[in-house]
Amino acid sequence: MIQGNEMESHMTGKTQVGIIGCGTISEIYLKNLTGNFQNVEVVACADLFVEKAEQAAAKFGVAKACSVEELLADASIQIVLNLTIPVAHHEINRQVLLSGKHLYCEKPMSLSLEEANEIVQLARERNLIAGSAPDTFLGSGHQTARKLLDEGKIGRPTSFTANLVSPGHELWHPNPAFYYQKGGGPMMDMGPYYITALVHLFGPIQQISCVANASRTQRDIYGQLVDVEVPTHYAGIMKFVSGIVGNINMSFDVWHSNLPGIEVFGTKGVLSVPDPNMFGGPVRVFDGMNMSQIVNAVEGPYVNRLMRMHTCAAECEQEAPLAFPSEGVPRSNMRGFGVAEMAGALATGRKCRLDGDFSRHVVEALLAFDSSVRENKPYVMTTTCERPESMPDGLELWAVE
Repeated sequence: MIQGNEMESHMTGKTQVGIIGCGTISEIYLKNLTGNFQNVEVVACADLFVEKAEQAAAKFGVAKACSVEELLADASIQIVLNLTIPVAHHEINRQVLLSGKHLYCEKPMSLSLEEANEIVQLARERNLIAGSAPDTFLGSGHQTARKLLDEGKIGRPTSFTANLVSPGHELWHPNPAFYYQKGGGPMMDMGPYYITALVHLFGPIQQISCVANASRTQRDIYGQLVDVEVPTHYAGIMKFVSGIVGNINMSFDVWHSNLPGIEVFGTKGVLSVPDPNMFGGPVRVFDGMNMSQIVNAVEGPYVNRLMRMHTCAAECEQEAPLAFPSEGVPRSNMRGFGVAEMAGALATGRKCRLDGDFSRHVVEALLAFDSSVRENKPYVMTTTCERPESMPDGLELWAVE
């Protein structure tokens, strides 16, 4: 059960949630919000096709299936979860805020910085919260990495590498063509997970540089050739306000790689961060000070120390115990966590970790890579955000039957 001050709205009554959009992604949200997060209650489902809302409501025991207009008019609903397709995000987001309800949107919040600015401003004027996925950084893997970073486990962080390289979604996805059309590509699809994780670890971004290309003008999608309209390989450089710099590779053009997902390099060691598309996963720390002691203890010619440096890695790296949260099922898909976190913020009066400034900053960063490619120069960020607070140690939030 949920414990501690972070998720205490269940003590004073659950936060009422309405969901707009009952497509494939709604399944995991509904499963978690109706069964695993105990501080929220889904009271209504809506969809352009009402029969889809009726099917979702029946499957997950939601009291009401209705039209979007009816859901927005329901005064009992405090948070609306927008699970529509990305091109519809902005208009639905506007309608939610204009109805006086807090907003949590699937990634990305919008497809342009202008739209994101409008949503943030509208939420601010109406004293509402407007945030968006991904919420994976709230899980055990990334919270543990953040804790170790803040404790100085690897000294002062100086740089990083972040990599999502794959052969493309046509190997597994039932309908992958849209990933190669305008608005798609590896950066807009998978980039939100990586950029969100990096901003959570390091704070706001200062500037982004990028080069990109597409390895093929067409992709074979189950025997049909589909035109590629977007870059499919991005090689970027990011600089954060804190001074940390690093490279990011996002690709649908690589058959296989041993590149790490995210590694953070510090003055005393290296932090290996879990896959940002997951809530859990292993966190590893390489102790550079231990390596120094091992190598410096070697006597004889310098080549002996050089060889020892290359053979002592296993002695210097350890997997860290996960600090937060306690998950009922390790590496479980906890999508909906961001909604429960927002409900906790409303109940306690604290700042929501996924607020509009944070989500907008991520949107601008995603768009910055293509801007840098088009303009052939670094993109200087115009927005900023606060580094979200870390979660408290030992919090149990996942209901276990």
